[in-house]
Amino acid sequence: MLGCVWFLMHGFEKQVGDFSQTYFPAFARQVTTKAVTEAVEEVLTSGGYAYGDFAKVQYTDGCVSAVETNADAINLFKNRIVAAAEQKAEKIHNSKMEIPLGAFTGWTLLANHGPKIPLTYCLTGSFSAELVSTFEAAGVNQTIHHIKLVVTATIVTASVDYKEPLVFQTDYEVAQSVILGTVPTTYGGFYPSVR
Repeated sequence: MLGCVWFLMHGFEKQVGDFSQTYFPAFARQVTTKAVTEAVEEVLTSGGYAYGDFAKVQYTDGCVSAVETNADAINLFKNRIVAAAEQKAEKIHNSKMEIPLGAFTGWTLLANHGPKIPLTYCLTGSFSAELVSTFEAAGVNQTIHHIKLVVTATIVTASVDYKEPLVFQTDYEVAQSVILGTVPTTYGGFYPSVR
């Protein structure tokens, strides 16, 4: 009897392990993206940021001569985003995913049936943020300057089923402006991408 119970438990544990390998990355991406999105929304809403906070277009004789960035404002903004994301990540430290028992049978007909089995994961991670600048043609002598925030999350878990760190990137449009005139070929020491 004891051997039968052990055999069933061992089989169930293997099914859970196989299931985790498939579903955990998607689950981790979902809860992490939600936390990062909430953090970005809070910082953007509370800061009231506009294009002029990050960049300024300079004209000489009616022509665009430079696009200057405000390094202090950019760094402060990135620090606020990372701090807010880390604060939100504390709330997802112990995350629970509920899976119908039928999903562990391997049978499609039963996959969405049965009582919910809670699987708890201990998530932790680190975040980094950068602002990316792109230029997009918008008609005759007009260019749209996009400033996008790219947040990278590196998530690890204490689960023995998934040992590799998961890296997710999410980007957000922070500001944009239509520039009248020809855009300079360099931007802040970097060559801009023009679409």
